[in-house]
Amino acid sequence: MTPSVYEATITHTRVSPGKHAFSYRVFMFAIDLDHFPKLPLLSRNRLNIFSIDDRDHIRTDPEKNTRQNLTDFLAQNGSPIPPDAKVTLLTFPRVLGYSFNPVSFYYISSPAGLPITAVAEVTNTFREMKLYPLGTPDAQEKFDHTTPKEFYVSPFSDPNDTFHFRLHQPTDTWTVHIDNLTTGKPTLLSHIRSTRKSLTTPRLAWFALKYPLLSLAIIFRIHLHALLLFLKKIPHFPKSTPIQNLPTDH
Repeated sequence: MTPSVYEATITHTRVSPGKHAFSYRVFMFAIDLDHFPKLPLLSRNRLNIFSIDDRDHIRTDPEKNTRQNLTDFLAQNGSPIPPDAKVTLLTFPRVLGYSFNPVSFYYISSPAGLPITAVAEVTNTFREMKLYPLGTPDAQEKFDHTTPKEFYVSPFSDPNDTFHFRLHQPTDTWTVHIDNLTTGKPTLLSHIRSTRKSLTTPRLAWFALKYPLLSLAIIFRIHLHALLLFLKKIPHFPKSTPIQNLPTDH
């Protein structure tokens, strides 16, 4: 995959308990971790209008970069990848040095471009992070994976719920569904619907104007809608909610 930007609409729909929905426009970068693009408005690990920083992603070993830490994580979880595998990261960039990445995705493929596996990286507002291996793709190169959440994401969802991920390989379009399930029933549906555009300096300049302070806008919306859920008296879970050991994923 060539370096790209996916302009997306993200929709969150709460179906139980209570109903609440909102959507907003964002963009995410698709970057080959071994071939970072050379553009004047985009940097890696240093301040710029837009930047991708290893500190915002897998941090198991601060002496290693994101790809190395991802490789170690997959090996430790029984899914080692070939040394020559391609790793594409889809993520929100830092904007003027500020970052908040509620979710990022890693797509791992063979040198010939055949998909091997994918990993979702979820970050909460406490800057805590959890990785979710998504298994292997089906014949249509789609991932459909259900796994225990075991992570505090939102005060309005139980950390002992389940995530159901459905996503396909990023092409000219890219669609992701992340459903929060409580005792097997959907309670919160999250959907990313996007189209790919080339990653160029003029487009970066335009997006700097079109989406000013992207990360701050995302976290503002999160807190605004948390307040609305609180006012609707949606049950909430404290950060101290115990996390149980649930059955293995499938």
